[in-house]
Amino acid sequence: MKPIADSGLLVGFLDPSDQYHAWACQCFDGLHTALTTCEAVLAETEYLVPGSGPDLMEMVRRGTLQVVAMLPDQAAPLAALMSRYEKMQFADACVVRLSELLPQAVVYTTDKRDFLIYRRRGREMIKLVTP
Repeated sequence: MKPIADSGLLVGFLDPSDQYHAWACQCFDGLHTALTTCEAVLAETEYLVPGSGPDLMEMVRRGTLQVVAMLPDQAAPLAALMSRYEKMQFADACVVRLSELLPQAVVYTTDKRDFLIYRRRGREMIKLVTP
């Protein structure tokens, strides 16, 4: 299993007042490997939890989060995903694309509504861990 962190997991973990805080903490406690993510997810998380940037950078520094650069190499596949799903945001496209690039990917997200619709490699459901 290769866990991928969406912003909902990180927001829940970093914000004690978030409704998914306990779930996110359980996820981190149960994982014994680094989570993969991208800069877009980090930026979205920092936007949603103002002031969390230093904590996110510490998670990257410690290796808790492994950041995969998506641009410019993945620009065409990301554009294709965002064209296919009209309202898909950039961070979600990056997470879906990461799930395509990583064998045995599992996405940790609170966004069950959207991620149950998104497909990787055209028709394949994305394996999810949700609250």
